[in-house]
Amino acid sequence: MINFFSVRSVALISIALFMCACETRRTSNLSYQSVSQNDLPFFEHDTIIDAVPALKRSCAVMLNQKNKDYPVPQNSNLSGKLKDWNPFCTAVTAEHSRQPTHWKALFQKHLTAYQVSLDNNLDGQFTGYYEPLLHGSMRRHGRYTTPLYRYPSNKSVNVTFSRADIVRGALKGKKLELVWVDNAVDAFFVQIQGSGRVKLDNGKMLRIGYAGTNKHAYHPIGKTLLERGYLPRGGVSMQSIRKWLKEHPKQAEEVMSTNESYVFFRELTAGDGPIGSQGVELTPKRSIAVDPSYIGLGTPLWLDIEHPVKGHKRLQHLTIAQDTGGAIKGGLRADYFWGLGQEATHFAGKMNSKGHLYVFLPKS
Repeated sequence: MINFFSVRSVALISIALFMCACETRRTSNLSYQSVSQNDLPFFEHDTIIDAVPALKRSCAVMLNQKNKDYPVPQNSNLSGKLKDWNPFCTAVTAEHSRQPTHWKALFQKHLTAYQVSLDNNLDGQFTGYYEPLLHGSMRRHGRYTTPLYRYPSNKSVNVTFSRADIVRGALKGKKLELVWVDNAVDAFFVQIQGSGRVKLDNGKMLRIGYAGTNKHAYHPIGKTLLERGYLPRGGVSMQSIRKWLKEHPKQAEEVMSTNESYVFFRELTAGDGPIGSQGVELTPKRSIAVDPSYIGLGTPLWLDIEHPVKGHKRLQHLTIAQDTGGAIKGGLRADYFWGLGQEATHFAGKMNSKGHLYVFLPKS
C-alpha cells in the first residue's frame, strides 16, 4: 500500500482502513514452497476463463515494461525483471481458446505455483473492497447538496485544507465541483474506496476515479468509534460504521472529520470498471490488491480463503494482482475486489477472512 494514494491511478482502499492499520513487519520471513498445480485447492473446478480478461490486460502491460523490477523469492534463478514473464504473457496474448484445459495447460507449461508462508505461518489476512454507487446531479439543487471536488489544475489553489475545512466550504467558489450527491456519508465512503459510479438525476451514469488528496494523513474512523465507546470491540465493520453514522446525524460529520484526509476525483470515460494501480480495468472477483513490495502487479494468484458470510463456499480460484491499497502491507495480506452492487458492498463490508495464498511465478 505504500504512501497513501501516492502511486495509484485509482485508489481503491480496503474496508480494513476503517478498523486498523493492519501492517505486517517488512522484515518478516516470507517463504515460498513449490506445489503441484493439480494440488491447488479446487483447481480442477475453477474454469479460469472468468479470469482471462484480467490476465490479458495485465500481460499487455507487462510485455511493455520488460525492464521493470518485480519481487522474486530469495535464491531464485529469476532475473527479477518483467522480461521473465515474456514467454507466459506472449502465450496468453496469443491464446483465444475458451477451453479451461487449454489455459490450465498454458499455466503448467510456463509457471510454477508456490504456497506463501510468513514466519512459518500459512494463514494470511484478506479484506474486501467494492465500487460504490451514489446518486447525484451535475448541479446543486434539491437534495443534491454534497459536492465531490476535482483536483485543481490551477496550482495557486490551496488544496491542503483539512477535511473539516473543505466540508465547511474552504473550496467554495473555486469552481471545482465535479458532481453533487445526495448523501454526505456516501460521499465519505466513496473517498475511502477512491472510485465509484454516480447515477445522475438525468438518467446518465458518471464514473469517477481518484485524482489526488489534500496530503493529510489518513485516520480510520472505526478506530475513533472504538476509542469513544460508540462501537464494541469486534463489532466494527463497514455496515456497523454506516449504521452508527446514519443514527447519529448530528455527530456524524465530526466523527468523519477525525480523518483529515480528503480525496479529489476525476471523470473516467473508458471501460466498465474502476482502474487499479497497474493501470488496467479491474475485474470483479478476479482482481486483487497486494503489497507490491512482495508481490508484483500482474502476478496470478490462487486463493483458498474463507467467505466473509457463513454458509457460502470458500473463495478458491484464480485472481490477478492488479491493485494496491493503503492498508495492504506484507506478503500474506490482500484485498479482494467484489465489484459493483449491493451484494458486492455487503460482502466487502463483512470481509476480514483468513486463508492461504499461492503465487504463480515463471519457470526459471
